[in-house]
Amino acid sequence: MTMTIDRFDELAAIHGAEIRRWPQAEQAAAKALAGTSPAAQAVLEREQALDDALSAWDTPAPSEALMARILGDAAEVSLSTVNTATIAPQRLPERTTSGILAWFSGISSWRPAGAMAACLAAGFSIGIYGAPLPDGLNTPGASEDNAIIANFFSDDDDSDPFDLEIL
Repeated sequence: MTMTIDRFDELAAIHGAEIRRWPQAEQAAAKALAGTSPAAQAVLEREQALDDALSAWDTPAPSEALMARILGDAAEVSLSTVNTATIAPQRLPERTTSGILAWFSGISSWRPAGAMAACLAAGFSIGIYGAPLPDGLNTPGASEDNAIIANFFSDDDDSDPFDLEIL
């Protein structure tokens, strides 16, 4: 696998001048390119100069005054001096309901029962008022579709249980 100079430059910028710190899959191609390309050598020299400068940089130790200020601030924020009343979450005001809702609001088991009762009432109403009436019970002005459906359920001829001749 060959490596382009752009990929070599990208890896050098990320991992530094030492190829042994680069990803294992890229090291062989990088070593081959570094041995043959003057541009790759220039990239390694540039990155080595940056690595040397970063290695030589010495971070100063914090001053005594800074350490005293940090430790003093930490002591002020200790758990013994924290006012828990200011940190505790505020309680929301209770909801007030009136009438029949107030009676049902305290009983959580009534809610599913009420939902089931509403569904039962809706199904019962649709079943009673939405179904076509059987033949002979049609009200005046009933549609022709109701008459066809009512005739479908009549017991005139039991030879064809599906009464397909009306279709």
